[in-house]
Amino acid sequence: MTATESELSRRAAQLARDFDAAFTRAHAGERPPELELLLIRVAERRYLLRLGQVLSVQADRKLVPVPSPRSELLGLVAMRGMVCPVYDLAPLLGHPPEPGPRWLAQVQSPGPFAVAFQGFERHLRLPVAALASAPAADSAHPFTRESAKTEHGPLPLVDLQAIFEGVTGRGGVTDPREGRR
Repeated sequence: MTATESELSRRAAQLARDFDAAFTRAHAGERPPELELLLIRVAERRYLLRLGQVLSVQADRKLVPVPSPRSELLGLVAMRGMVCPVYDLAPLLGHPPEPGPRWLAQVQSPGPFAVAFQGFERHLRLPVAALASAPAADSAHPFTRESAKTEHGPLPLVDLQAIFEGVTGRGGVTDPREGRR
């Protein structure tokens, strides 16, 4: 056996021992499941959006106004190759309409749909244990039935899917202001 072959045999044996030893060690603690959230501002209040319900977030998009009986409908915008109606999140959450909301979030939904809001703060990762039922004052609102504990205190978690269903009539809530089913 040459010196090179001897060295290769020694390294192969060491790799085999290391591989086998990896199965005898205790597994490192697994990270608890996390929530991926976006922290936004609507009517000077902080809200959370589930990142999994958002396709994209964009700023300063030009909207094309359209006539509508719904005062929340701000207009239409082209996003990701489709024309999306854009609804003002403020009145949908029970606040007065905001003048020219800057941010748009395209909602992960069965049809094109986007919401507009005034401020985007940042992305958050929180443990699933931070999730709770909404405080009693907000629980009557059909779109914020959960909250999450953050460094800013408990913040309402907006259910974008419920908003889509409420606005389009494709779900149980038919009037988002009254919460009728």
